[in-house]
Amino acid sequence: MIAFLWTSLLVALIAGLVISIGKWKAVRLDAKRKKWWVIFHVLFVIMYFTGVLGNFVLTLFTLNLKDGELIYAAHYFIKYFDWYLIIPGALGSLATGLWLALGAWGITTHYWIIAKWAGNLMTIFFGSIFIGTWIEKALDALSLKELEPMYNPEYLHSQKMILTGSVIVLAILIFLTGISYLKPWGKRLVSHRR
Repeated sequence: MIAFLWTSLLVALIAGLVISIGKWKAVRLDAKRKKWWVIFHVLFVIMYFTGVLGNFVLTLFTLNLKDGELIYAAHYFIKYFDWYLIIPGALGSLATGLWLALGAWGITTHYWIIAKWAGNLMTIFFGSIFIGTWIEKALDALSLKELEPMYNPEYLHSQKMILTGSVIVLAILIFLTGISYLKPWGKRLVSHRR
């Protein structure tokens, strides 16, 4: 519950700040500035994708390990990937994506943009609420030295859930990357009431 509240607060602050500045300054990005913002956006997405992929690979790596210290080290790196790659990458891609949408296309004028920010918010909340909790539970279970990791049901459950969660987030990020490139849906039809 605390993770949800902190994530909600952080997302609301970022979105509110970006939208407020954009509306206050009536941002319209020219071609050159748009290219630079796209570069920053792509760099944040790469950071995000790399962190999630790293978590997936490290969790996959732990499936066949027997050495408890190596398993603990892998999960420690998973935690660092989460804090130093995934979280800044996700929030940075959200902020730059909102800024680009605000200055170039509009936040709600194209279906593909709505799908992108909805997908990004979904991965941010899923990651902070569930995957972050499973990472902490795995580390807590590994710190109990009475049980070997391969015989610790709490650890094994967390390990499987981190792996499954990473696959889900990777699938969503691949989908979002695809619709960024293909832009498969057009503009929303908005009726103008007078």
